[in-house]
Amino acid sequence: MPRVRPEIERALAFIAERLDQPLAVADVARAAGMSEFHFQRVFHEALSESVGQFVTRKRLETAALRLAYEPDTPVTSIALSSGYSSSSNFSKAFSAFFGCSPTDVRSPAGKVPATVSKVIARYGKRFRPEDLYSTAEESTEQAWRTEASHWQARVRFEQSPGLDFACLASPEGYDLAVLEQTWGELIARARQLGLCQDDVDAWGMPLDSPDLSAPDRCRYHACVPCPPGTRLPAPLFPGRLKPGRYAVFRYAGPVAGVSAAYRSIYSCWFRSSSVMPEDFEPVEHYVTDEPQGGLTDMEMWFRLRPRE
Repeated sequence: MPRVRPEIERALAFIAERLDQPLAVADVARAAGMSEFHFQRVFHEALSESVGQFVTRKRLETAALRLAYEPDTPVTSIALSSGYSSSSNFSKAFSAFFGCSPTDVRSPAGKVPATVSKVIARYGKRFRPEDLYSTAEESTEQAWRTEASHWQARVRFEQSPGLDFACLASPEGYDLAVLEQTWGELIARARQLGLCQDDVDAWGMPLDSPDLSAPDRCRYHACVPCPPGTRLPAPLFPGRLKPGRYAVFRYAGPVAGVSAAYRSIYSCWFRSSSVMPEDFEPVEHYVTDEPQGGLTDMEMWFRLRPRE
């Protein structure tokens, strides 16, 4: 997948903030600073899907995460916040896309019908609801409480005013070798611009769940802090750690284990806590250095809101 242009990154950020609202292509194109006709062509070239297809996919993927990790939130509430007018319309769209119903996501131990879905036909990936969970539904309550306790002993809370970043997108999502190349390029460019010296304050933004998105649809931004308003020549573009209260967990180990750590925190720690994720765009802060040699030592930052 070619590296996405900074203009398209602006459009994707605009979409991410408005998934619960009506989205006109003209408004998204305006956010990118491009004409509507030119924007639609460039968007499809960059992401291999139309604006409408991307918005639908992100709405339904976010809904699937909320169904799994917010078990007390009514399906109707998730439907409305996903841009659907009713739970009925949402259920039809969800079932057509994933091949299972919203209730199947909340009962992953049940038999999910092997329906030909849009996610298989269009993206070549089969969705398995049980993949969103750290422990199987039939496991004892003690199993997930043990997982929750593991993270509870490692959590701290931070109130952040926000932090501006200079970002570089990985052209191959979460592919480890490409991530390391992306980090090398970002650090070289940041040093050229005087944004960092020998010590690099490295952050990362994994923007998609590999349990939902096909590998070629997963997006990752390597980031270093920069002063607000810094002029960033392409292919760099601005990003931001959003202001708010965060739960912060440390993970040190193989990069291959990061996805399982996220699942454990979402499906066990949040389930037993008094808070919920504000969104599903965690931010990673690398404690010692950017990922190297297949290993990482990092903090995972989750923006919080009180449980409903």
